[in-house]
Amino acid sequence: MSDRTVRTEDGVDLALHRLRAYRDGRPAALLVHGAFSNHNVWLRRAHPGGFAHYLLGRGLDVWLADLRHHGLSGREPGRGQWRFEDWILRDAPTLIGRVLDETDGAPLTWVGHSAGGAVGLCWQARPQPETKTQLAAIVTFGTPGPTRVGIARRGFAAIAAATGRALGTFPARWLGMGSENEAGRIIADWMTWNITGRWVGQDGFDYFNALSSVVSPFLSVTGGADYVFAPAASCADLVERVGSRRKALAVHPGLTHRGLLRDPRARERCWPETAGWLQELVSVA
Repeated sequence: MSDRTVRTEDGVDLALHRLRAYRDGRPAALLVHGAFSNHNVWLRRAHPGGFAHYLLGRGLDVWLADLRHHGLSGREPGRGQWRFEDWILRDAPTLIGRVLDETDGAPLTWVGHSAGGAVGLCWQARPQPETKTQLAAIVTFGTPGPTRVGIARRGFAAIAAATGRALGTFPARWLGMGSENEAGRIIADWMTWNITGRWVGQDGFDYFNALSSVVSPFLSVTGGADYVFAPAASCADLVERVGSRRKALAVHPGLTHRGLLRDPRARERCWPETAGWLQELVSVA
């Protein structure tokens, strides 16, 4: 795996990892983690490897990102300086731009877990200059919509948002919820979107309503045993809102929110169906 550093417009260094260098124009997949995590969520050191290596074996050019304050990327310089929208408006275009530069504009799919899926959808929904890239596809794993979250998630979201604001960080590692603590305002913003049932930016832009303008093919993947973070009904919320003419919801029994990427059973059906859906859209070498 090769690593490089890319810099956002506001001067934050992001880590971007490529599993293997290709020069044949094959379709690329940019894998983006969610909250409390980093690029390692897509990897498994033991054979046969994680979802990233699975896609590599299916012929894709696989890239893994570390969003700001995660993995090998830059850390928040001071309490409360970064917002969730920084992932959307600054990190996403920087990462996408670098992948396209190094692949000579090969078809690119955004693959996001949880909040990482929302980042890709929101970036594609936000009006951009005419030069904006049209993603070949968007795949989300356990990314919930905001209007069918449920009581359990709303309760967790309220606690997480309040903790982030009070402490300036959310201690996910201490709580055993992930490998990364989350920057306070980033997690507070994301959780507030879940509490209010609206994805609204700092300037009032309504990302959720704007999903109707997203025309890239979209696949929402969720686990049948994910009862809190991204239940099927909440994921269906996004599928219904996205404007693409080709979109689908895939519910995999027995898999939890994290199990979509970590449970060995995901390799039996979840991963093959996801990769197969992608291969129908793009020509894989």
